[in-house]
Amino acid sequence: MIPKDTKPLLVGLTGGIASGKSTVIKYLIEEGYAVIDADKLGHRVLDPGTPGFKKILETFGKKILDPNGTVDRHALGKIVFANPLCLTQLNKISHPMIAEMIKNEYENLVSNSPNRIVFLEAALLIEANWHKVCGQIWVVNLSHDIAIKRLQKRDGLNKADARSRIDAQLTPEKRLAFADIVLKNDCLPADLIFQTQRALQQLKQTRSYGL
Repeated sequence: MIPKDTKPLLVGLTGGIASGKSTVIKYLIEEGYAVIDADKLGHRVLDPGTPGFKKILETFGKKILDPNGTVDRHALGKIVFANPLCLTQLNKISHPMIAEMIKNEYENLVSNSPNRIVFLEAALLIEANWHKVCGQIWVVNLSHDIAIKRLQKRDGLNKADARSRIDAQLTPEKRLAFADIVLKNDCLPADLIFQTQRALQQLKQTRSYGL
C-alpha cells in the first residue's frame, strides 16, 4: 500500500513512432493509472478556431487543409517529416501550447489519483524538454527495421516514407540515455506487458520505501 503522504509523481513514457507506447498505456489505464496523452493534446492544437490552428495555417498555408477546412494531419506530416526546418517550425508553435495543457491535466489528475502517480505518454518527451518535469522516464525501444515494418503496416506507408518519419525523430541511443526503465518491444505484446508489470512492481516498491 502506498503511504498517503507519498509525493505525487509524473512518469514520462516515450519511444519512437510505432514503438508500442499505446500497448503500455492501454495496460496502465486498465490497471487504474491516470494517463496524459500528449499526442491527443497535440490534436487539439490543430482544432479549427484555436490559436494553434491559426498559426499553423499562417505558417504552412491552405495546402494542409482537407475539403472540410480542418487540418489534414497526413498532408501536414508529409511536409514536416520531409523538411527538418518545417518540423522545427511546427514544434515551435505546438510545444508551448501542449506543455500548458499537460500542466493543467496533471494538476487535475494527480489530485484525484489514489496512488498519486500520473503517466505522461509523449513521443517527443525528450525533444520538447518535458522530461525535465518527470520524476522517472520509461522508454519503449525496438530495432529500427522492426519499427519501419510496423509503421508501414499501421499507417499504410511505403518503406521510404516510414523510414523518413522514424529518422526524423531522436535516435534510440539518445533517447535511452534518459531512461530509468527500458521496455523492449522486439517480440510479442505479451512480453511488453510482462515488462510493464515488472516496472510497475519496481515503482511500487520504491515508493513504499519513500524513495
